[in-house]
Amino acid sequence: MKKRVRRKFNFGKFILFILIIFIIYFGMKYLFSIKIKNIIIVNNNYYSDEEIIEKAGIENYPEFITLSRKKIKNKLSTLDLIEDVEIKKEFGFILRITIKEKKILYHIRSNNEYKVSDNKNYSLDNVTGVPTLINYVPEEVEKKFVNKFKDIDSNIINMISEIEYNKTSYDSERFLLYMNDGNEVYITSKRTNLLNKYLEIVTKLDNKKGILYLDSGNYFEIKK
Repeated sequence: MKKRVRRKFNFGKFILFILIIFIIYFGMKYLFSIKIKNIIIVNNNYYSDEEIIEKAGIENYPEFITLSRKKIKNKLSTLDLIEDVEIKKEFGFILRITIKEKKILYHIRSNNEYKVSDNKNYSLDNVTGVPTLINYVPEEVEKKFVNKFKDIDSNIINMISEIEYNKTSYDSERFLLYMNDGNEVYITSKRTNLLNKYLEIVTKLDNKKGILYLDSGNYFEIKK
């Protein structure tokens, strides 16, 4: 008959096990309670850091680990000029918010609103550096123009003072742009992309001022 061997209760190992459990528990509890240490916001031009932080609901720097990036993105996406948002949690309990804003294209004089790259009008405050559309444009014509104009470099757009719809009997999508440097530029919706070459063109004009016809022929007429 085999004898049963009784194992002695190892009190030391038991205490060590309990100690490890306590360390893990309180360690996790502490880790989950650590708040955001720093918020970095990049590529925001129309909205201040304070506006974005307040809209995201993180002005009190909440707990880092349990923070929902999806909820922040959804909140910020409700802002009129936000096209996309990327939220990253980085080492050191840093929250990085990268903003992609829509582009403000021009001010509409008739209703005091602004045309934005999503082809919608918005009532905005404190907007500077964009041209003004000074007359009426048929809806379909304006839609085509905006779809091309939104791809123009912002630096070029900032050089335009006024936009005038200037149709002719042979082209219903013709516009006249009054530039801040004193030049005037004729353009059509289909050829709007040529505006991205404006700086390259004017550097060859020896500081002469005139009318640049980009709607057809690509020629320059010096003002007398």
